[in-house]
Amino acid sequence: MSAPVAQLLGNGPVLPKARRRMPPGTRWTISILGLLLLIGVGVGILKLVQDTERFPVSNVDILGTVDYVDRDKLKDAVGQYIEKGFYGLDIDDVRESVEQLPWIARARVRRVWPGRLEVHVEEHEPGARWNDDQLLSKRLELFAPPQLQLNNPRYHQWREVFENLPQIRGIDGRHSELLDAYRSYEGSLAEFGLTLSELDEDERGSRTLVLSNNVTVRLGYEEQDLRMQRFVDVYERMKAKIERQADVSAATFDMRYSNGFALGGVVADLRSDVNGQSTRPAQGALQ
Repeated sequence: MSAPVAQLLGNGPVLPKARRRMPPGTRWTISILGLLLLIGVGVGILKLVQDTERFPVSNVDILGTVDYVDRDKLKDAVGQYIEKGFYGLDIDDVRESVEQLPWIARARVRRVWPGRLEVHVEEHEPGARWNDDQLLSKRLELFAPPQLQLNNPRYHQWREVFENLPQIRGIDGRHSELLDAYRSYEGSLAEFGLTLSELDEDERGSRTLVLSNNVTVRLGYEEQDLRMQRFVDVYERMKAKIERQADVSAATFDMRYSNGFALGGVVADLRSDVNGQSTRPAQGALQ
């Protein structure tokens, strides 16, 4: 190497010396200490926010229309979590507790800083009575309100409140199908200005209808849609004569026959052919 170049570079090494690497054990120790420090800070913050004296729930707002739910039980469902503080309570636990009340269809819960809890509730909207002690909501949800339980001291008053709802009876698990059938039958009766007061299905699936004018229609358990349409056709031709009767509630249409129907409870002049269709059924088993 020439003297001028040596003077420029100096006498030291051309490349820098490699730094001494930290032993693996030391690196692991530092990492663990750092992790423990983060955990400690997190636990400290968690304990701080769960301090009910520093962050209490100062107010609970119940929002939504509340017509039937027991307000005291609603307060209890929320109140059991208040002692955990604003940040300590679990929002999902509060919501699930509220939704366990019979009349509550859905609930939403949220925190509003600095200490308010908002509980939005939506009650079931009753659409029909199911058997003797339950109701069907308009969303096909079945629930058992405490007002219709026999041990309720105001049981009879509450039955009067719900007596204008249509009555549907059936075996367990059939409520959704029967409410759909109820709506279909109501659509068929609308042209006569009638509604369906009762729909009864027994364990064999045999259906009986009671109309708003107290006329009874027996559909049986086979070809129910066809038989309902046959009743509509017949009733359209007999409506005026039937409604002239002093006691319409005595009229019963038994549509459980393949080539006709049985008409009971009305005077003899209605027991004649209706445009050629016999009201005297052929012999055979009812279906």
